[in-house]
Amino acid sequence: MDALKSIVFGFIAGVIAALTIQEAISWLFVHYWNGWDAMPWSTAPTPSLLLPTLELPWIAGTAITGGLWGALFGLILGWKPEGMLTIRGAILGLFGPGLISAFIAMPYLAHRQSPLLEGNVSEIVPILCISAGFGAVAAWLYGLFSWGRLP
Repeated sequence: MDALKSIVFGFIAGVIAALTIQEAISWLFVHYWNGWDAMPWSTAPTPSLLLPTLELPWIAGTAITGGLWGALFGLILGWKPEGMLTIRGAILGLFGPGLISAFIAMPYLAHRQSPLLEGNVSEIVPILCISAGFGAVAAWLYGLFSWGRLP
């Protein structure tokens, strides 16, 4: 039962973090950084990389992906998280959604070059900041939801 609770609270924390801080950081980069053009809170239909016939609004895909990463964070952080959850979450965000997803899995599925291999700093910096911010807020919210108080 504790694993299910971790998955559910993690999913909810991930969805909230994706819809708030992840999109807010993206908004900052759209307006104050050259080379970042991912419009935040966009409702434009985007085809799925796994199922190309399935098109979801960008924000719905972001919420689902954030929830899945949050559920995984919930399992990693445990049912009774303690300690520096914000820092642990930022590290998880850098390695999970940042390194594994944005720099390895997504370019492979989309059949394009990774921004890391291209050395494209205008994409690398926003991806790392967004991933760290998402991880920090998702872990903080997970601690709040599962422990009932601020971690």
